[in-house]
Amino acid sequence: MSRNLPWLSSARGYHLSFALTSLATGFYNPAMNDDKTISQQDIEEATVRFKPIFGIAPRRYLAAAYGIALLAMLFLTLLLPGIRRPGSTWSFNVDPPGSAVFVDGVYRGHAPCEIFLPAGERSIRVERPGFVPAETVVRSTGRLIATWPFPNRASMSLSLVPVSGIGILEDGMRAYASWALSGSPSDAYQIPMALSDAARSALVDPGSTRAAVGGHLAGAALSYALHAQSVRDATRATAILYGGSATVTPASLGRLVSSTMAELAVDPAMLPALVAALPPAVRTRLEASVYYRKVFAGAAVGTAVKLAAGSRTAFAGREFVPMPAGTAVLKASGAMDASVAVQPFYLASGEVTVGEFRAFLTANPDWGPGSANSLRARGLVESDYLSGFAEAADADALRFVSRPAAIAYCAWLSSAAPAGYRFALPTEAQWALAAASAGTSPATVAVFVDSGATGPARPADLRYDSSGLRGMLGNLWEWCSDSFATHPAAGIDGRNSFVSTEAVVRGGSWANRSDLVNLASRGPMPETACTAYLGFRIAMVQAR
Repeated sequence: MSRNLPWLSSARGYHLSFALTSLATGFYNPAMNDDKTISQQDIEEATVRFKPIFGIAPRRYLAAAYGIALLAMLFLTLLLPGIRRPGSTWSFNVDPPGSAVFVDGVYRGHAPCEIFLPAGERSIRVERPGFVPAETVVRSTGRLIATWPFPNRASMSLSLVPVSGIGILEDGMRAYASWALSGSPSDAYQIPMALSDAARSALVDPGSTRAAVGGHLAGAALSYALHAQSVRDATRATAILYGGSATVTPASLGRLVSSTMAELAVDPAMLPALVAALPPAVRTRLEASVYYRKVFAGAAVGTAVKLAAGSRTAFAGREFVPMPAGTAVLKASGAMDASVAVQPFYLASGEVTVGEFRAFLTANPDWGPGSANSLRARGLVESDYLSGFAEAADADALRFVSRPAAIAYCAWLSSAAPAGYRFALPTEAQWALAAASAGTSPATVAVFVDSGATGPARPADLRYDSSGLRGMLGNLWEWCSDSFATHPAAGIDGRNSFVSTEAVVRGGSWANRSDLVNLASRGPMPETACTAYLGFRIAMVQAR
């Protein structure tokens, strides 16, 4: 026996083990004799008998046990899922694809997609930049039985109505410019192809191609590009729009080459912006070309504007300095300098004060601190809008003000401008031309942290520089009307058609060190920004 069952130490040990187990379970057959060697015949003839439980025969309670187990399994698989999670799985198919789907105000995915909607009424919103958002309410129903193996399904198909091709492109350019300035992509940080996506969507409107070409979209896009990823997005969008097709065909390729060469002829600075993102070997060969050197040689050199002493004059109760026509040079780190012709204009001698802005708020209370939440919801300001405004003195320099608020102030004040003129934020070129006239001023007119500043000085307390301006260097960064461009020489006309939400600020602030900021310093700032280091001054220009 031990040879046949090597896992037993002895037959008697097996007898004892089997007997104890059988007694414990009630399955022991007393016909089997412990003193007898168990044979194969004994094993084959052995029987197991269940004892009655509470007088219930085994054949009855075993049948009941099997029935209960079966019912439990059916309940867990067929009923419980429908009880715990009633609802339906909805399929969303939207034209154009890639539209965002929101359920009860919460983003749930991009169409085409499947989303489980709990039973009941659900608010659905589908949106995509450049299209009119679609909103509806659906009733999601739930089935009680068999929802796990066979989910309850429903579907929704809809087409979004485009605002217009140009509207899609404008929204796409704003998103593209913001992403371009957000930093270089990496394996963990990817940047969406915002402009290319907008270009494909804009093709639904045949006029979008004409708008892109006529508005010099390629130059504007390249002027905003900061890294190879943004240049790739810009060139892909240009190929789609200038070629008039999302696929390359001989006809679309011909249109692309023709339109691009025509734009390059009037905006040659596009080339350096494109070259900056090329591989080093390709860039070296291109930079050595005669055409490329000719483009760079075309950059004019601006000269300081000489102003007559005592030429300040007053308009609308503010002091202005007349600026004659000239050429402004916009310096850009690692990019081609931009030379921009500037027509005559007037620039306020100092920054706008709290008292001057209070007069605007009296006439326009919707821009007051009490409306900050509403303005923020409309994307016009940030949370610190007019912080500390109530406690500030009228003579203090205005800060914590967004660019849209500054533009609204200029529009309101324009009613008091002389005939044929209006007030506006200065363009970056106008600001740079005025800065050139102040470039020979002594450093003592600047307000920086290393000169002991703990906040901005009052504009009226600042000394005039050699051009009759005050506070151009330090004190507060100042809003300009332009969109910030990494390559300011490129896309000057295109940026008028395709603006960015990143605006130019100039001049430095009281919190900067004097060795880090000069009159050529420039930087980007979201137009809704409201900080302790940012204000504005106004210009008076000819009305359009």
